[in-house]
Amino acid sequence: MRLPRGRLVSTLLLVAALVPARAARAVPYAQLPVAKRAMYTGIAIVANILPGLSAVYEHRCFPGYIVCKASFAGVSLLAALDQLAMSGGHDMTQTAGILYRGFEGDWFLTGEHIAGDRTPQPLPDPPPPASEGGGEGGWTPPPI
Repeated sequence: MRLPRGRLVSTLLLVAALVPARAARAVPYAQLPVAKRAMYTGIAIVANILPGLSAVYEHRCFPGYIVCKASFAGVSLLAALDQLAMSGGHDMTQTAGILYRGFEGDWFLTGEHIAGDRTPQPLPDPPPPASEGGGEGGWTPPPI
């Protein structure tokens, strides 16, 4: 049985994309050979778009990484608008925190993510409070 060369190459690329490359290496991504970096970048391009493949690198993003990040941003926009309406426009710190969670972070996977040098963050950690002292920021209980 003879397999066409194009199909063989695409099958090998798919297998390489499905195998997570998170094994510990002594060489950082920037010092890898150009061919290996190009392969990681090609896998990242496919994982950004192809449903299911992005879940190998970020378990929360099954529909493709870019669609996943766009949906997180859209939901955070709706949540921020709701929060702004519920607070009467007086709690801009919380609104900014909700928008930060949705719009910050990685919008697409790169070769560094695929190689395991960086962890993808579609939903980054919340921002720190405005100040740690007794001033504005942070949660304070309501007066009794």
